[in-house]
Amino acid sequence: MCLGELAEVIAVAGATAEITTSNGRRATVSLMVLGEPVDVGDWLVVHAGFALEKITHDEAQEAARIRGALGPKEDS
Repeated sequence: MCLGELAEVIAVAGATAEITTSNGRRATVSLMVLGEPVDVGDWLVVHAGFALEKITHDEAQEAARIRGALGPKEDS
């Protein structure tokens, strides 16, 4: 199962957005799947180069908190 990454929009250009992920990685993602407008400062769930969902700042903070509490999964 794949989970999307949390990302903040830092620039918008047409159907793409420049984002920075919660771990500091910068990337360009497609907004074609999203279906709603995006502005600088918005938070997104992204996967495989596509913005899948727009979320609030509070939702992004809560998701980051939960992921941090779970920690990395170890192989057994």
